Amino acid sequence: MTDKSLESIKKVVEEKNIKRLFFEAHWIYRNRLDEIRDFFKVPITFKTGIETFDNDFRERVLRKGADFKDYREVKKYFDSPCVMVGIKGQTREMIDRDMEIIKNFSHATVNIFMNNSTEIKRDDELVKWFVEKYRYLEDDPRVDILFEITDFGVG
Repeated sequence: MTDKSLESIKKVVEEKNIKRLFFEAHWIYRNRLDEIRDFFKVPITFKTGIETFDNDFRERVLRKGADFKDYREVKKYFDSPCVMVGIKGQTREMIDRDMEIIKNFSHATVNIFMNNSTEIKRDDELVKWFVEKYRYLEDDPRVDILFEITDFGVG
């Protein structure tokens, strides 16, 4: 973000007496998050789109550029991982493992994959299985689950 954008956000935070911010940052910015915390001087929940904790799938298929090997590395910097489910090539076991790992975080976002302009495609059978097995996550206040890309009111 530009300095002007940051100053604009900070002004709104102060004027509206906002008590917590949510920001999303890519893994490569993990060593700069304290700069943002120091700048805003309010608690910040940092999210990061890691998509999956399966290293091979994340880097070979999704090419995320997030080279951590263990979820504890992510937890050291970020409060809330964003994971993606329903991608061709992903397995139920991978998703089960991701759903188990996110329990170690204070917050998580689970996105159901939607086809887009990339070569990566949605696996509708996997999505159906996931929704049946994990719909209960809707009631977990620590988890934001996006069944549609517009569930946050944007997209």
